[in-house]
This record gives sequence, structure tokens and C-alpha cells, in this order.
Amino acid sequence: MLNTRIKPFTSILYFKNKFFEINEQYLKNSWSILFFFPFSFSFICPTELKDINKYINEFNNNKAKIFAISTDSHFSQKNWIKQELSFINFPFISDFNHNISKNFNILNKKDGNSLRSTIILDPNLIIKSIDIIDSSISRSIKDIVNRIKMLSFTNLNNNQVCPYSWNIDSKSIQINS
Repeated sequence: MLNTRIKPFTSILYFKNKFFEINEQYLKNSWSILFFFPFSFSFICPTELKDINKYINEFNNNKAKIFAISTDSHFSQKNWIKQELSFINFPFISDFNHNISKNFNILNKKDGNSLRSTIILDPNLIIKSIDIIDSSISRSIKDIVNRIKMLSFTNLNNNQVCPYSWNIDSKSIQINS
């Protein structure tokens, strides 16, 4: 799945009190972070979403868009945002029909929810990073920001790779082709 183009999908996106019908083309021309969470009104998810909001300017500065995705309906997502997540400043995508989760093979077949996953797409809709973790633990948003910076750098700089703990001020590693 890594380094392959995403499969087509259609869905409903909720952002700034409005619903929009979208497809995979909506994600094109910028880095896209698909932030899958199991379900709305949960315990860990709000902490992650709050942290994303804290880093939203860094994502924007790196030409990356965040999309929170769950198998909840767009109406459930809207209610959760209105009731508990009024600070949210990024869109939610409903995967109520499970097509997106199935496309990425992250649908929990036991309960019908998405696995806690982060998938990063390049501007051409190519999958560049996949993380799937247990639903009992949270993700580091700071690590996701750093991963976007590394992927952006290597995308623009052929024959260079980023070592562990790389940042924009660090030296990359030049490889011979």
C-alpha cells in the first residue's frame, strides 16, 4: 500500500458549520494527513484533536491539511464538535459507508470502527506514511508534524534522506543513485 495512489472514494466533510460532498480529488495538490479515530464521544480522541489544533499553524506552514476521519455519520461528528470540540479548526470526514477505511485496510471488522491510524498522502495522492496503533494509546502530534517536514524535504530533495530526529536545521544524508 505504501507508495501507491489512494483508491477513489466519496464522502461528506463537515467544516465550519457546513457539509460538503467530497471525493479523493479534494485532497490533491497539498500534503494530506488522514487522522482516523475509532468513534466520536470517546476518551483519547479529544486529547489528540486538541493537540492537532495546537499544531495547526505548523501543518499549514508545511502545506499540509489535516482531516479527522471516523465511521460516525457526519451528523454525529457535527454534534460532537458543537458539544465538546468547539475549538476544532480543521475538517472532519465521515466514513459512514466504511469505504475509506476499507480502502486503507484499517476497518475493525469486529466493531465497524476505524483503527486509530494516521495516513499521509503527498500532493499527488500517493501514500507516503501509514501508522496504525492500538486504540488504548494516543499519537504524538509533534511526531506527525516532524514526519510531514521530513517527507516534504525528501520530496523536494532527490537522493537525500532524513535520519532519526531530523529537523529542518539538521543535516540530511546524501545517497548516491
